[in-house]
Amino acid sequence: MHAPEIPGYSQDSLTQPARWQDWLRASCEVVDGIAQRHGSLVLGGLCTGAMLALAIAALGSASSVRGVALLSPLVAYNGWGLPWWYRFRALAYALGLENQFSMKERPPYGLKNERLRQWVRQQISSGEATLAGPPRVSLQLVRESERISRNAPAWLACLSVPTLIVHAREDEICSLASVHAVASRVPDGLLQMDVLENSYHMITADNDRQLVADRLAAHASACLTADRWRLAAAG
Repeated sequence: MHAPEIPGYSQDSLTQPARWQDWLRASCEVVDGIAQRHGSLVLGGLCTGAMLALAIAALGSASSVRGVALLSPLVAYNGWGLPWWYRFRALAYALGLENQFSMKERPPYGLKNERLRQWVRQQISSGEATLAGPPRVSLQLVRESERISRNAPAWLACLSVPTLIVHAREDEICSLASVHAVASRVPDGLLQMDVLENSYHMITADNDRQLVADRLAAHASACLTADRWRLAAAG
């Protein structure tokens, strides 16, 4: 398993100015390098990371991709837990002020599990990186995330590999309805979608995390097993 650092996107480099195209370019380079060393692979990501995985698979940057796993895919910022001021963000964009404002991590921190929420509160208080991500992200980063998400319907329609989508019914950042709407664009026979009943946005850490891990393992195994059969038949 690889969790690459992407300049301008990964937590340790959030202050580096970057557009979503830069994230994608860097991600493609990482994925191509992994494929050269290991061969066939399954791409996955959480939140905006799911959008990056989707883009790589749809645009054909990595011919070795055999499957995609989209966890809490951020196809739109329209969940019930967004701050009240978010609706006015377009004004900051129009005035070129997106680098002057940030979105602060706030309850419920993407977590339905209260014990984990308390842990995140402690991490924020101590200035640490948190289980839920960085304590705050600039509005510029949010804007780039919105921009990449707009491409989700077109990219989903371009997929040619098995695709797993796992999303919580009560996701506070991106509504399940919006994910259902774009998931309908996936070509017939390629989509498996699982809806979680006991988590919020951070499904890899919340109450359903073991179920998520099991779904991921099964999906990856099925994709790579099918690839081995394909190669054997071709040989």
